[in-house]
Order: sequence, then C-alpha cells, then structure tokens
Amino acid sequence: MEVHHHAHTARKKWTHYFWEFLMLFLAVFCGFLAEYQLEHKIEHDREKQFIKSLIEDLSEDTLSLSNVSSQLMENVARMDSLKFLLSGESVKNHESDIYYLGRKASRGNWLALHDRTIQQMKNSGGFRLIRNKKSSKAILEYYNRLNFIEILQSVDLSETAEFRKIAVQVFHPVVFDGLVLSDNSIMKPEGNPPLLTYEKKTLLQMAGFISYAKNSRLALAKAEIEMKEAAEDLIILLKNEYHLK
Repeated sequence: MEVHHHAHTARKKWTHYFWEFLMLFLAVFCGFLAEYQLEHKIEHDREKQFIKSLIEDLSEDTLSLSNVSSQLMENVARMDSLKFLLSGESVKNHESDIYYLGRKASRGNWLALHDRTIQQMKNSGGFRLIRNKKSSKAILEYYNRLNFIEILQSVDLSETAEFRKIAVQVFHPVVFDGLVLSDNSIMKPEGNPPLLTYEKKTLLQMAGFISYAKNSRLALAKAEIEMKEAAEDLIILLKNEYHLK
C-alpha cells in the first residue's frame, strides 16, 4: 500500500513581506507626490495668470487715473475762474463766461477702475493662491485706496447737489439747458444772456458753494494722482516678484 506524502510550500520569510509592503508603500507615496506636485504646479500657474491679468488691469488703471485727475485739475481751474467772476464787481458783461463755467461746474469727473481680476479673485477664492506675502500686502493696500476716493466722490456729489440748488436761482433754465450739445459737450452761449438775478448775496453764496466743491475736487485729484503712482509701483513690484517682463 502506497503512502502519499503532501507537498509543503516553503514558508516565506518575514523579509519577503516587508519588501512587498515597502514596494506598495513606495508606489502609493510616489503617486501621492506626483499628484501633489501636479496640484502645486496648477495652483502656481493660476497664481501667475492672476498676476498677469492684474497687471493688465493696473496698466489700464494708470490711464484712467491720469485722465480723470487731469480733468479734475482743469475743472478746479474753471471753478476758480467762476468764483472770481461771481465775487467780483463786474458780473455784467461776463454772463457768457459765467453760464459756461457754471454748466461745467455742475458736472463731476467719475473714476471707474478696472477691477475684474480682483473681483474674480475674491469671488472664486483665488486670492488664497497669492502666496507671495509682499505682493498680497501691496495688492490689498492698493485697492484699499479706493475706499478714500469713494468717500471723496460722495462728498463731491453732495456738494454738487448743493451747487445745483442755488444754480436754479441764478441761471435761466432754457439758456442753461441749451448749452449742452448733442454729443453731450458744452458750448459757451453767444452774447451775454442775462442771469436770473444779480443780487450780490445770492452770487456770493454760489461762489461759496463753488469754493467748497473746488477744494473737494482738488483733494480728489490729489488722491487719484497718488493712486496712479501706487499702481505704477505695484506693477513694478509684481513683475519683479514673479519674474515677468
């Protein structure tokens, strides 16, 4: 009678299991590193794209700030002339200039910055991608300047409204309205159309409102000039920090 012997598989040593575990661990760990590196690269690319877009906005801002501040300074000069004419002794024979300067003074110069990138960054959580602390701080400081400008614009709007209230006592509405052309520009009236009143007290009150509004617009122009300089400095900083041309 034959006796069958069962074949026994050689038992694996513990070192075999250790190497299997190590190889599996390394495969998982390397996959994690590759995924992390890819995510890091994607975020870095998005950060750089945001910065490039922000620089484009800032470049457009410098043009807007330059134009509006220049217009405000011209406005201030005209308001000085109007104040001089209203408070002088020879109002008559200068009505054409007073009408023209008064119509110009009733208009403000409003600033509209290009904030599409910063708004997109805020709404999408993209601001967290700006890991460069120096750049992040400078960006926030730049846009915080807009708060002060908006306050000054609000003051200007209020003072312009006060000027308009007294303007209806001085300027003939038909003449005043007729100064605005179809392209929204303003022309000087022919001859010297009479004012509604030549009462000194009323004219001096108007000159007083003009003085307040002029100083507010002067402060607004100064704030916008400083913001323009800040935009130029920020562009240089971002280009240097992110090695952009």
